[in-house]
Parts: sequence; structure tokens; C-alpha cells
Amino acid sequence: MGDLQFAASIVNSIAWPVVALAVVILLRRELAGAFSRVQTFEFAGMKAQLAFAPLAGYEKMVEAAVKDAVAAPDAAIAKSEETEFSVLQALASAAPKQAVIDAWAILEYQLNVASDRRAPGGKHGWPQVAGNLKSWPMWRRLEPAVEELRRLRDYTVRSGRQPSSEDAARYVAVVQDLVTTIRNSGLAEPGDGPGGEE
Repeated sequence: MGDLQFAASIVNSIAWPVVALAVVILLRRELAGAFSRVQTFEFAGMKAQLAFAPLAGYEKMVEAAVKDAVAAPDAAIAKSEETEFSVLQALASAAPKQAVIDAWAILEYQLNVASDRRAPGGKHGWPQVAGNLKSWPMWRRLEPAVEELRRLRDYTVRSGRQPSSEDAARYVAVVQDLVTTIRNSGLAEPGDGPGGEE
């Protein structure tokens, strides 16, 4: 075996692992995002069910914000009556992806209304609405949950995967709490919004 053949055999034996490592390094953020959403993993005849709770921390954050708002002397926040959310909860079982998309649409509309009340004549669109709401004292507490809901809606729209019925129902419940908080804060009217009571 000559020097060239030896070098070629070395290159052939390490090329595959080097390419795989380069792909993992270049796509690490995308891969981390994809693996964080995996619920079931099967390999070589083994199957593992992984816990999936992307909203768990945000559910607690929204509950804490609602409790703080209830404790405030000038604001009364209550759970929403049966509204358009009862329809969305039912939709979460039949069409989870659509339930997530529709729930976000209701929240986005309420955020636009709240933004209009904070800054009349302001532009709509996510960066502008978020900027207009910065002067609302409760926004600092709610913004991370809204951002996560927005990210999950975007992922749901872009991915080919259907969220589970349980995840869609949790998403709708968190959105319901946020919409109720916004409506009861005086930044939006109870009847404001698609499907709202007129």
C-alpha cells in the first residue's frame, strides 16, 4: 500500500464522522428545537415516551399575574365565562392545529385592541403592538407568556406536525386566561374580538 492509498483510506474512514459533526454543529439550534418537541422516540425496537410541557412555566406565570391583578385594589380579574373558548376547547380535540391557530388569533386581536387603547393611531404588527404595551404595568409579567404562545403558534403553522389534543387544550386555556386578563384590565371590552359577545 502506497502513501497515497494510505492517505485515501484514512480520509475515507474519517469523512463520514466529520461531515456528521459539521452538520450537527451547523444545525445545532434547529436540532435542539426539534428534539425539544419530540414526544415519542423509537430506535432499534425500543420506544420511549417523553414528557412534553412547553407551556408549564408559562401557565404558572399567567396564574401568578392573574393572582397579582386580583390582589390589586383597582383591578378585578376573573376567569372568563363560557365564551368562544368553549368552542376552541372542543376544537382542540377534533382539530388541535386549528385550535392553536384560532386561539392565537383571538389573543392577537385583543392585544391589538389593547395597543390601540394605549397608543391610539399606532401601527399594528407584532413589534409595534409589543412596543405600545410596554407602558402597561402588567405587560412585563405577561410578555414572556405571550412571546412563547406566539412562538408555539408559529411552530404549529410551519411544521407538518399536529400538536396533541392535550397540548392544544392547554394552549387554549393559557390564551383564555390572558384574554380574560386583558379584557378585565380595561384595555379591551368583553365583547371585543372575533366571536366575542356583542
